[in-house]
Amino acid sequence: MMFFLFLSTLLFLRSSADGSIKTAESYWTLKPNVLVVNVDASDDVNMVPLICGEAYEGENITWTRNNDENLEAQGNRIVVTVEAWKGGNFSCFNSEGSYLDHTLVLAQWPFRKIIKNTPEKGYIDCSTNNYGGSFKCKWEWGENRNGHVVHIKATRSHGGSNISCSVDDRGQSITCLDHDYCPYAEEVERINLTIYFRSSFVVEAYNTKFYIMDIVRPDVVPISRINKTSVEVTYPRSWNAPSSYFPLMFQVVRCRKREKCDCSKPNLQEILITQSHQLPVTKGMCVCVRARDEFCNSSWSDWSQYKYVYLTFVIFLSKRLICFTPI
Repeated sequence: MMFFLFLSTLLFLRSSADGSIKTAESYWTLKPNVLVVNVDASDDVNMVPLICGEAYEGENITWTRNNDENLEAQGNRIVVTVEAWKGGNFSCFNSEGSYLDHTLVLAQWPFRKIIKNTPEKGYIDCSTNNYGGSFKCKWEWGENRNGHVVHIKATRSHGGSNISCSVDDRGQSITCLDHDYCPYAEEVERINLTIYFRSSFVVEAYNTKFYIMDIVRPDVVPISRINKTSVEVTYPRSWNAPSSYFPLMFQVVRCRKREKCDCSKPNLQEILITQSHQLPVTKGMCVCVRARDEFCNSSWSDWSQYKYVYLTFVIFLSKRLICFTPI
């Protein structure tokens, strides 16, 4: 009780003397052993109380910052100052020098610099290739930033949820699974996803909300040759079955000039939206196909391409490459 009375008095005096110094209410717990200090300006100074552990009351406790700076403050409970983005990793030790515990203090700015904001996809781009309940979210790092994910929160809008997430090996995306998701039931609540990124001792929070049906994007559509006059498009293997319950809509582009066929920039007059699985082709024609959920206005898959060309033999003779096409 005496400690907290002393701390309250100290914080009041410091706040009165300098308006930029904030009370201990400016920090919050992100997860065990990690505190976050809210910083509004580059010259903010925040005072944060730390505790080594309830079991160490009355013991001779020493502290270090970032494992290389010995602090003058001693005891189980101390107060440290955090200036702007200058957080730190504070560790406590007993009288024999043995490690006891630590607290990582991070500063959260109102700015957004650790990852990029793209015009089309925002800060975080989430998608899934089916209605299995899993989804993947990715991002791009900001200029001259070397960050990593420090915490992930994924919940439905109301009540409890059972969503687990993991950071992928490269550290530029996460994979999540909603264990309670049912593809045959109406999805009434959005997923609320918050990712906390850390760069040095600065942390930034990025949030996005979505339904699974809004981020569905099928994998590329397989195209196979049937005979001399037609090809067949089929559903991606990753798509849900049965197809009668999860139908896809196909968008088809046919180009007669195969050497200039660009699926990403089709001639609008040659676009055909169809549910047919067989498409007629002729020699020299290039066919581009992509798909999306027929019932939802979600994203199209990437284009898949098929070129109907003459059979060409290639013969390697010495160091010369000889190609010829039989008539």
